[in-house]
Amino acid sequence: MTKVRIIGGGLTGILAAFEAHRLGAREIVLEDALDRLGGWSLPRVSHGLELRDGEFAFGPAQDPIRQALEWCGIAFDEVDLHAGAISPSPTGPRASWGEGPVLAAEALAGSAGPGPETLSDILRAYPRAAADPLAHYCQWRLGVWLDQVHASAAPALGLHEVRLTPVGEAAAANVSTPRRGAVPRDGLNGLFASASRALARLGVEIRLHSLVSPREAAHGCTEDERVVWAADPLPLFDLADQKSPKPRLIGERVASYVFRARLEAPLPLTIRNYTGEGMVSALRVYQSRGETLVSVECVDEVGDEVLRAEVLRLLAPFARRPMILDACVLTNMRTRFACPSVEAVQRLARLEAELDQRHQGRFIVAGWESADIGARFSALAGRMAQSLGPAARISAVA
Repeated sequence: MTKVRIIGGGLTGILAAFEAHRLGAREIVLEDALDRLGGWSLPRVSHGLELRDGEFAFGPAQDPIRQALEWCGIAFDEVDLHAGAISPSPTGPRASWGEGPVLAAEALAGSAGPGPETLSDILRAYPRAAADPLAHYCQWRLGVWLDQVHASAAPALGLHEVRLTPVGEAAAANVSTPRRGAVPRDGLNGLFASASRALARLGVEIRLHSLVSPREAAHGCTEDERVVWAADPLPLFDLADQKSPKPRLIGERVASYVFRARLEAPLPLTIRNYTGEGMVSALRVYQSRGETLVSVECVDEVGDEVLRAEVLRLLAPFARRPMILDACVLTNMRTRFACPSVEAVQRLARLEAELDQRHQGRFIVAGWESADIGARFSALAGRMAQSLGPAARISAVA
């Protein structure tokens, strides 16, 4: 019977364990260096409240990630996911409902061509009136030349939802067009706790406080074992035939704050600032245990008075009446690697091909070349099916 060993207990590793079981594997080990599953998505808890400093919503019923989690008994509540944008314009920032920036420009200048490789390639498809503010916004967020950033970073920056309006036409700021989605019924901590119990019921062995090196993992790629690397991909370059420095990743410096709040607005609500001005790049308003919380992402640390003023200014167009920000209950500084560099994507593809040839498909790497978790899970599921398919069918019959 084929054994599946999964390194990394974040959402990707959890999904890999569920997928391995679905494919027929019955000897599955999931290992993580932390004291519980969840990885970087696991929010802090204070007085029973989840203090989230990242995305927390899932897609509609047909979302494959949600389907995989629901298949194992994790409950979701259907909700309308409200989104707003603050976009630059010649007359000053303007607010609109919807996920992407709204820019005044007559039409696209042309196509980015088949398979744009960089963010610069994507921006070149827009007329200058739209391309210039978008480039300013991206550099404000990332602080690097955009020809170094891989095109797959576009969704993380909201560039897959750009809307152009004829010059002089106002954005529709008074019409909400939410998309349908879902939130975990018991919160993110509840989701990961439920996932741990579901994996245990399926017979998955969970090993916590387990720090595994790539060399140790690769050593286990025998005929009857598959290794799924669902952790940080950078250590994998220690396995490369040609020893060279690890590729440079693009780290986005993020200062996160969470406030208790009193406001009337459609929830959950995400607001993104595309102006490239100020300190706040995104706001997420949600409820935890009946309390309203505002999670704020900034491009750098900022003082309390300035931060509160900017948050209230960005929220004002989307609230039904004036709001109050109460106590700040979380302050966190981190570097987020959500925007892959061109170099990292190219070298990771070469490394994956090298590992695939060396281990005959038994060392499976999660699709880290994509910044979108849906695309990443789809790629991983395909690789697992290809590697596990024949062995899984045999073990399922045995």
